[in-house]
Order: sequence, then structure tokens, then C-alpha cells
Amino acid sequence: MNSKLVSLFCCLIMLVSFSGCTKVTQLVKDNQPTKAELLAEINEEHQRWEAAPAADPTPYLRHYDDPADAQKYLDYVTDTYSEYDAEKELTVEEAKEDVNYLFDAFYYDFAFYDYFGGHTVFDQAKAEILQELQAKDSLTCKDLQEILVKHLTFIKDGHFNINHNFPAEKEIPFFFRQVMFVKTDSGYQDSKGKTVVSVDGYPDLDALFKRSISKEGYLVYYPVLLKEAKFDGTEWDKHVCNEQLTVHYADGSTDVLTADTWRQYYKDLPKGQNTDLRQTDGIPVFQFNSFDGSFLQEVNAAAAQMSDAAISMLDLRSNVGGYEEVARQWFNRYSRQQVFSTGVRYSVLPASLVASPSTSKTPRASNDNILILLSGKCSASCAEITLDISYNLDNSLIIGENTNGSMISNSGHIELPNSKCPVTMTASTVYLTPDGSDYFEELRGFFPDIWVPAKEAETLAAKLMENLK
Repeated sequence: MNSKLVSLFCCLIMLVSFSGCTKVTQLVKDNQPTKAELLAEINEEHQRWEAAPAADPTPYLRHYDDPADAQKYLDYVTDTYSEYDAEKELTVEEAKEDVNYLFDAFYYDFAFYDYFGGHTVFDQAKAEILQELQAKDSLTCKDLQEILVKHLTFIKDGHFNINHNFPAEKEIPFFFRQVMFVKTDSGYQDSKGKTVVSVDGYPDLDALFKRSISKEGYLVYYPVLLKEAKFDGTEWDKHVCNEQLTVHYADGSTDVLTADTWRQYYKDLPKGQNTDLRQTDGIPVFQFNSFDGSFLQEVNAAAAQMSDAAISMLDLRSNVGGYEEVARQWFNRYSRQQVFSTGVRYSVLPASLVASPSTSKTPRASNDNILILLSGKCSASCAEITLDISYNLDNSLIIGENTNGSMISNSGHIELPNSKCPVTMTASTVYLTPDGSDYFEELRGFFPDIWVPAKEAETLAAKLMENLK
């Protein structure tokens, strides 16, 4: 192959690679806010939740048939983690014993037993499971696991799982990025100035078009759709959205948009390492994958170091939770003041409704610097509480995907006696945020302030900070 053919071949590859991308026009550049304007807008969006009414915790209170039953609270929770063999054979009677054990644990230990329907709903689910087992001649531990998952989809608790299989579906984002849009006084316009008048099936354009970042680092808008997906204990490799969006413009033309394939983002750190402090385009980025108390010293050290930076990033994209106190200390060290959460954790034990740390409205924390929090679908539990705290700190900016949606609950470990199947269920408390689904919703999570695929969030956030005046 001669040099001319090689050059031609390379050009063709580049054309294919960039097909569907839209050139950054002067219209896009003219509609960029300054950093101050963007932060003022997002601060206002965050502040409106300070005045929102608090969620009512009373529906979550536990009610036992006999007050003496409360004494068996946590009897089923264990620290034992036996080896689980999915292919181990069980007799039908052994499987039934495991089912009876699990539903006893639900009644005595599950904080959300009454909230998800109490005896009426759980007894029906148990009867259906036992009926299905009765029709079996033999089964494996995996068979039992799958039967349990199938009949427990009514438990909308992001922590609840059967051997890491989540009965309830979680919502993942799909990005339609073939055409970039800007928001002007005329509405949503493409980069050439054509005004969107409608999108088939989506009358609310403000709900469809999300604030985002182009590959060049400009603030733009893209359609984003949330779709339910099952997490079955394996890595969420990739998901495809088969839906297309037909965009109609004022000049009579149309665009038909397709979604990017969604892939789970998770960045492992070296063995034995939980934190990483790095630089991206001169911006300090602190990643930690778990709020593990044993790493508190280095977490606090990083917060103190970042507190003087004009812009810094807290990478929570691979953080699956841990201890709240670690998150609270990080914010206090970073801001050099106490930063309170918007949500409140309650104990829901019988005849008890105890809030921690406080149900009273707390002052908002000032912050002259910019704190960017990177989020993804793996950001769960205490990572989400971290975002909840950030709403109470000026100039905090959440960039990435909606989070896991596992914040309302906490974790308790149950082990079924015959199959040794592990079960995670909420044991004692509920974490409630202000009423309003726009803030947080279990299984869907927090919305970011700026929507971008989690894998690209760090790079695009740095580009945006560079481009904005």
C-alpha cells in the first residue's frame, strides 16, 4: 500500500470516527455562561431544597403483633459469611426451611417490613414461593435464589439483595449526543440555530434536555433518558437503548437521534489502596472507593490539601459506601466548618422515632472555591449521603450520571441456614430526604447538575473549567 492510499485510508477512518459529531459553532460559544453565572444558577437550584418540607418518617415505623416480638430484633443478623455453592443440591424441605427462616427474618429484623406492605404482602409472597417449591422434585441453591428474587420485586430498597442479585430494577442513563443543543431565549436550538419545536413522545422538553458538556468542553444540552435495568450480581457490562428520538425543528426539518451504549464505570485501585490523589489539567482529584474508617487519616489529609485549591474534584464514581462519619469529616476538613446534611437518619424501632443528628434546619456553609463531585451509577449509600451534604455547601457542582439509588436504607447481613445464601436487608434505620422526586429517589438516585457519561466525567469537567471564563 503506497503512502497516498495510507493517507486516504486514515482520512476515511477519521471521518467515520467523527460522523455524528457536531461542529462547535459561534452560537455554542456565544451561549456559554461564566463560571460565576453557572455556579449562581446551580447554587439556587440546590438552595431551594432547604425550604422543602421534610419527608414524614412515621410510615416507616415498625409495628409488631406482640410487643415481646421486638426483643427478637436483630436475632437473625449475623457476621457469619459461609462459603456459598450455587450448584449445591437442596431437598425441597431444606429449601422450605430457608424460606421460612427468611420470612421470619423479614418480620423481626427488616426495618421496611410494614412500609412494603406488612403481613398482607409478605405472606402472599411467601405462599407463592412455597407453592413454586412444592412443584420441584429437586433444586440447587441457585434455583432457590432465583425463585426468591422473582417473588420479591416489590421490595424497592437499593440495599436489599439475594446473593448480590437485586430484585428491583435500577435506572440507568442513556445519552443522545449526535446533535448538540444550546438553551437560548428562543428555546432549545441546535448548533446551527434551528429551534426545536417538539420531540415525539416527550412534550416536556425541559425534562428531556439535560445540561451537559460537549466533547470539546462546552456547556451544551443533550436529551437523556432513564431506563430500568436489572442488576443480577455480575458487572453491568453494557446496555442498549432501542428507542430513537425524533426531533422536529421550526423550519420543518427533523433529526432522528440514537442513544450511546451505556457501560458501567468502575475504576479499581491497586490492591490494598482505597484512595488516590491525582492531578487532571492542574486540578486536584481525590478518589476514594469506600468510606472505610481505616483510611480516615489520609481522607482528612487530602481534604485539607484540597481546601486551598480554587477548583478541586471529589471522585465518587467508584465509591460504594461505608461509614457516614468519614464523609462528614471530609466536608468539615475541606470547608473548615461544619457542613450539615439535608437528609435525616431516623431509627424506626418500635415506639421510637429518633433522628440523628438533628431534624432542625441548619445554616448553609459558605465556600469561595469550586468543589466538583463526580458521580456514577456505582456511587451508592454513603457516597449518596456525601452528595446530600454537598447540597448544603456553596459552589458544589455534581457532574456525571445519576447515582445508584441506595440511600434510604442501611445494611444488615442474613444467612439462610441450608443454602448458606447471603441476604442483605435494612436492619434498623431509614435516611429520609426532603419530599420531591426531583431531589432523590430510591433505585434512581440523585440527578447530577451536569449530565455526562461517568467514564468521561473527570476529563470533561476539567475541559469545562478551562473553557468557562
